[in-house]
Amino acid sequence: MEKIFEEIKNEREYQDEKWGTEFDDKNTLNDWVSYIVTYAGRATEYDRTAEEQRKYMIKVAALAVAALETFDRNNGFAPRHYDE
Repeated sequence: MEKIFEEIKNEREYQDEKWGTEFDDKNTLNDWVSYIVTYAGRATEYDRTAEEQRKYMIKVAALAVAALETFDRNNGFAPRHYDE
């Protein structure tokens, strides 16, 4: 399990370097779920190898962690347009 958590941590660091917290803080709950579903869907594509499936699931886990980090940092997610 420690290896998996290390891979998720490494993916989170990559995501943070690429997108940063400013970008993340603008994401609504809908945005986060959409990102997670997109990558989970990529894992299920017909021609994916086992290695690719695993890679995408690490991304899914890291995105879920990013969403929770954003939630905790801001005491919630950014408001959706229909919440305002």
